[in-house]
Amino acid sequence: MVAPSSLTLLDGSNRREHAFLAASDHCAYLSQYSGGRDYRADHCNQLLRNFKCRPSAARIDPRRRHYKQQAIATLALWLRHAVPREQAEECTWVPIPPSKRRGDPDFDDRLPRTLGLAFAGYDVDVRSLLYQVHSTVPDHSHPSRLSVEALYGNLRLDLQSLGCRPLRTCIALFDDLLTSGKHYRCCERRLRLTLPSTPIAGVFLMRRVLRNCRHGHGCAA
Repeated sequence: MVAPSSLTLLDGSNRREHAFLAASDHCAYLSQYSGGRDYRADHCNQLLRNFKCRPSAARIDPRRRHYKQQAIATLALWLRHAVPREQAEECTWVPIPPSKRRGDPDFDDRLPRTLGLAFAGYDVDVRSLLYQVHSTVPDHSHPSRLSVEALYGNLRLDLQSLGCRPLRTCIALFDDLLTSGKHYRCCERRLRLTLPSTPIAGVFLMRRVLRNCRHGHGCAA
């Protein structure tokens, strides 16, 4: 597989596919995922499935653990190729919290692990500034999705982590998959309460498209 050479910015032609994003949001992604299709649809779908494997499943199944670790390494390599070192070091990278709270057996640290591998050897600032108070059911596994207000109300800012050292010039909210943009919107809103003037952008490993990969930015192959 060839890693994507750069991030792709969302613009007016594709931002409308993510209902909670506004024209003022600055978001970019590496590749695309075919929504509404299973993991056999293409390599991106398979890669994302392995990446999102539940920690409890990975602990009991060596094969799934291997594929999850392999997916983390692959996506970290993609990110390293796509983000210049200078740009990576300008940002404070904030992983969007997973659906499970800290301490839950299925709390997944795949996002900070990916950032750590991607920017190994760089002077990069990775901080889990946001966390969920209560574990929730992942949107993709339940027909009744968490409302925006419910999600926002479950998010907290880790003030101890925020105050441990100065932020970089901007914040990069980092997540694996951009679907509706709900999680990005809630996290950005929570950060804005304390950091009203800090530039915030979204960086996603993949964005969902409800058809085969199009717009000239298909799955890396």
